[in-house]
Amino acid sequence: MVAALRRAAADDLSCDDLTDLLKVAFCHRNQIDAALTSVIGALDQAAEQAPDGEATMALSSATWLSHNLHISSSAAYAQVQLARRLPSLPDTAGAFERGELSAQHVSVVARSVDAVTRGGGPPGHAEALMLEEARQREPRDLLRYGLSLVHQLAPEEMLAEEERRRRRRHIQLSEVFDGGYEIAGHLDPVGGATLKTAIQGLLGPRAKDDERTPGQRRADALVEIATRVLDQGDLPTRGGQRPHITITATLDTLCGNPGAPAALLDWAFPISGRELRRIAKDAEITPILVSSKSDPLHVGRKYRTATPKMNRALDERDRGCLLPGCDRPPEMCQRHHEVDWVAGGETDVDRMLLLCGPHHRLLSRGWRLERLPDGGAVVHPPPRPGGVEALAIHDPPSRMRE
Repeated sequence: MVAALRRAAADDLSCDDLTDLLKVAFCHRNQIDAALTSVIGALDQAAEQAPDGEATMALSSATWLSHNLHISSSAAYAQVQLARRLPSLPDTAGAFERGELSAQHVSVVARSVDAVTRGGGPPGHAEALMLEEARQREPRDLLRYGLSLVHQLAPEEMLAEEERRRRRRHIQLSEVFDGGYEIAGHLDPVGGATLKTAIQGLLGPRAKDDERTPGQRRADALVEIATRVLDQGDLPTRGGQRPHITITATLDTLCGNPGAPAALLDWAFPISGRELRRIAKDAEITPILVSSKSDPLHVGRKYRTATPKMNRALDERDRGCLLPGCDRPPEMCQRHHEVDWVAGGETDVDRMLLLCGPHHRLLSRGWRLERLPDGGAVVHPPPRPGGVEALAIHDPPSRMRE
């Protein structure tokens, strides 16, 4: 069989001929998998019958297979469970032996029938329906059909399964050794779909000048969701304060003076003065005057966030991102100070404008946006050595909609 497949791959066969050949080969592979499952079942029985686990050195059948066959523990466990379950599913076992079903299909059938059985439903009827669908569905789609079938035949088990999936939920956010964070976790279907919808809603259509990878866009969207929640100020207080990130820096660092020390993120991790100024453009700053011994002498406070009335006025006036060619609506935009807030800019409608997240970040890379008296905007790209600075004119929102 291997030699025939290698010859076929080398021959100049048509797509249809190769597809027909693959169908036959996959059928034979399914038969081999069925035979392997029978052998695994025999090994499992032999291990169970051996006194004190002598046959497998007191290891479980799955651990024994994983160690000797160099397969993952999860794969070995799945193989053993399938071998144990097949004898009670004679019709499924027969289809597997004839090569009509893959090992993945058989596992899904067994899982669904087990769920119906646990819920007090009719296992024979469930197996017949699953086998009928298995011949025309791929395994993932078959699993979804099986869940729907459980809901029909054993609804209480469906509720229990949803609760088990919900209990698996977790998020692990770990700071790595050299800075940054790694995210790992699991969400139940509803939680995952909710987060996915929120991220996709923020992403919107990919802009032509957006060079980020899909993974980078999703990461930026997740951070933006968190930023918006923090900006809204609706989270409960902790220690008398709203949740916030803290950056500690000297005035010299904020101003970019040579020799200034690095700023500290959350009291510990050093960040550059440039990153500090990028964050400070739209942050609330608490100026603290300290003595030579670092004892606080005076604490002041300024607010940079626009009020709800200001936000409505900005939305009505700009009606979306003001960068030329961008169609992101107000709900996907940030409130930008024409003069950086940290540099003395005022939180005032006449001195603010709407920019979406990606275009807001352009300004930290040397771009400059200037409003015109008629409501339009002029974009100044970063100056290039020996180049000529180009201008892009953005029509006022009212004219854009005429």
